Amino acid sequence: WITGPSAIGSEDGTPSVIPDRSAPVAAPWSTGFENRFCNYTELAGYCYTDGDASNELVTSPVHSGQYAAAFRIDSDVPGGSHTRCVRQGVLPESAYYGAWYYIPEPTTTQGNWNLFHFRTGSDLSGTHGVMDVSLVNAGDGVALAVFGMGHKSIGDPVSRPLVPIGAWFHIQLYLKRAADMTGEVALYQDSEQLFEVTNLVTEDGDFGQWYVGNLADGLSPSASTLYVDDITLGPTL
Repeated sequence: WITGPSAIGSEDGTPSVIPDRSAPVAAPWSTGFENRFCNYTELAGYCYTDGDASNELVTSPVHSGQYAAAFRIDSDVPGGSHTRCVRQGVLPESAYYGAWYYIPEPTTTQGNWNLFHFRTGSDLSGTHGVMDVSLVNAGDGVALAVFGMGHKSIGDPVSRPLVPIGAWFHIQLYLKRAADMTGEVALYQDSEQLFEVTNLVTEDGDFGQWYVGNLADGLSPSASTLYVDDITLGPTL
């Protein structure tokens, strides 16, 4: 059930009709991994591992239900390490992208520690990164940060709260897609709006991909396991 883009993973093991991977991504949509990774694979999405990374279902910790997903990496791998799940197609013009995360131990970063990643392009075979929700060092811990086109920081990170360690926290990103200066971005942590920025270019392609999981280089300690549950995509918070 942790498989590539062509996988079929129905509840009872029978084949399912997978929509075209470039079709519009319907919202609302959610997964709490109660149907394993099938809520990705049956909708033309996929989950993957890179190098020594791994992902699996776990029964503890979970935010709700019976299962969550564990995304394990070793950031000492040259070039970093990553394992994530991907929805792809024509993303909604505007939507809230959310997930619950659990970080089990204090970790600092000297590089890129990415949680959400968005890519766009004229087709899904040639996408490039346009938006990131990542973790950055802040005081005695780490805090959420958003990077847009050209990996430029969006919003003021100074006043953002630290994310908790050993407890679930909720990330939501409001994204209005636009190839001109009409795009919008807002970041929420545990239902509190951390910032809102308007009049942005937020993409430059018709097709998009939304990655959720764990990607990093330069972590201390280098091994990182992030637990993810209750991923949502919808028109409201």
